[in-house]
Amino acid sequence: MYCIRSIFHHMRQPIRQLHPKNVVHIKQTFFRPASQLSQQSEDYSEDIINEICKGDEEIEKKLRILMLEVEVMRQDGRQAPDQLRSHHWKHLMELPSRNQRHSYLLYLFKTERAKENQKAKKEARKQAFLESEPEDTREFPDDMLYGIQHQSLFLRIRDQSMNNFDNYRALQAIMHGQKVVIDCSYENNMIYREAVNAAKQMTFVFGDNRIHKDPFDVHMCNVNLKGHFYKQLVKNIPSLEEPWIPLNIHTESYLDVFPKDKLVYLTPHCRNELTEYDHDAIYIIGCMVDKVNNDPLSLAKAKRDGIKMAKLPLDRYLEWAPGSKKNLNINHMVPILLDLKTTGDWDYALRHVPRRKLMETKVLAMENKLKRTPALRKHVFKNLRLHSEELQHSFNEKRKRSKKSLYDDDSI
Repeated sequence: MYCIRSIFHHMRQPIRQLHPKNVVHIKQTFFRPASQLSQQSEDYSEDIINEICKGDEEIEKKLRILMLEVEVMRQDGRQAPDQLRSHHWKHLMELPSRNQRHSYLLYLFKTERAKENQKAKKEARKQAFLESEPEDTREFPDDMLYGIQHQSLFLRIRDQSMNNFDNYRALQAIMHGQKVVIDCSYENNMIYREAVNAAKQMTFVFGDNRIHKDPFDVHMCNVNLKGHFYKQLVKNIPSLEEPWIPLNIHTESYLDVFPKDKLVYLTPHCRNELTEYDHDAIYIIGCMVDKVNNDPLSLAKAKRDGIKMAKLPLDRYLEWAPGSKKNLNINHMVPILLDLKTTGDWDYALRHVPRRKLMETKVLAMENKLKRTPALRKHVFKNLRLHSEELQHSFNEKRKRSKKSLYDDDSI
């Protein structure tokens, strides 16, 4: 009943005509009074409606009801963002329940507040720097000052110069480096949040590969240019569609781009372990965030395509914590392959595996948790150390036998 009264109260109020660029600066609080809220202009809302609906009356009716629902949330002081773009409205219309819409609006609200706070802190630092007086560290009046604003013995290398150097090295890898494929065909098996997370991981892959001393020639295959993954990736890397960007994007399959006999699909669900790194192979990494769907999709994809498969020998070199998944993100897989290609040392390459998945991290966390209980600490630590020594001894024996089976020709 309260919600219905709020809707009718809002419909009786006259709509103020504001220009889209006129934004009222509000006080940064979690709950905002209605008098401090900025309203979207009617012309701007009509432009969004025309862009999304394109003359469809059913979609227009649903969108107007959704806009009214969001405006009621603003007037009631609930967490709703001040500015919503067309892609935000499209995603809101796709959500089936009100709880999901409120969760998404809360996410946008917190993101908007975080950007405003970051901008305010940046302006405050800039103002403090302008108001601060320069330090004079001269011992005598005729001494020379050395520093960024004064004399310097070194040539200053700017960020743009370093960026150009990294791009040049990545472009050299496109011509002469080893190729790696990122399979982007799993977008239909991911929800919106997982697709956005996958785009974030791909952004890290692009950055880590570019700054490496021996980068890969990265190829993204099976890319849907109209999907959420690619749209979010363009937001993260604004220059992605420029011709000079050191990244290859293909809408077709990797079978149409590379020879089939050189392809090796890296999947954690197969039985074959990658014992030796092949510098002539083209490794394929599936770009998928499987927080909801845990099916072995990459294994099924490799079997359908009829290509070779392999998995990293994680059990041979790492002691996993109970309940930890052995599925690594693409921003972990690519640095592991980069270090493995350069050094050939598995112990060094597997340093990129998140420490939270390992047994030693769980043990340290348990010890820190028990430090506040002196009565039980002696007894628990005694049993824990005995159990850890047994596990470490068995793990070392297992590791020694596995390495011997890998490198000893007599055991083959």
